[in-house]
Amino acid sequence: MNNIDTVHALTRGELEDAIEAFSETDWARLRLAAQLYAIYPVEPEEVVQEALCRAIAGTRKCPRNVSVVRFVAEAIRSIAHDELRKVENRRDEVSVHDEALDDPDAITPRETGPNAEERIISSEQIRGTEQRLLELFDGDDEAQLIVLGMLTGSEGAELREATGLDQTRFNSKRRFVRRTINNAIESGFTL
Repeated sequence: MNNIDTVHALTRGELEDAIEAFSETDWARLRLAAQLYAIYPVEPEEVVQEALCRAIAGTRKCPRNVSVVRFVAEAIRSIAHDELRKVENRRDEVSVHDEALDDPDAITPRETGPNAEERIISSEQIRGTEQRLLELFDGDDEAQLIVLGMLTGSEGAELREATGLDQTRFNSKRRFVRRTINNAIESGFTL
């Protein structure tokens, strides 16, 4: 049962209209969010498509008081997180009685990496950092795009194109983002 009252959620038609009205900046923001959250074997484009399909199908309800771009970005995060859990819970099994093995007793166990709990904690910490950084620039879509780009490693011409800014305005906005983050850290902001 969905915990959002349908009276306070956008209708399918309203949601479709809002998606059709997305600007290039909105699409760039969603692509950057998908790049940030999508983990192999899921491709960023697949996560965006799945989020839009679920929203339009009504599987996910968009509250009226939430920006549709933010709603879809959150759906992208949630879907990517669910896919990551599926990958983490998959096991690779090797038979110790494989005929191709000369000495079945000589199987060396795989190196253990971080366990699922450690990966989830790390993932949650990263998401928290990203959320805090985006909140620093709430209402400034260009700055938020630059932050997402910095987090995904998409800087330079690609990020400038995504923001739709000319080179001078992009450089100015990027300096503004860096100064704001540095000032926030000096004032006690933690990443």
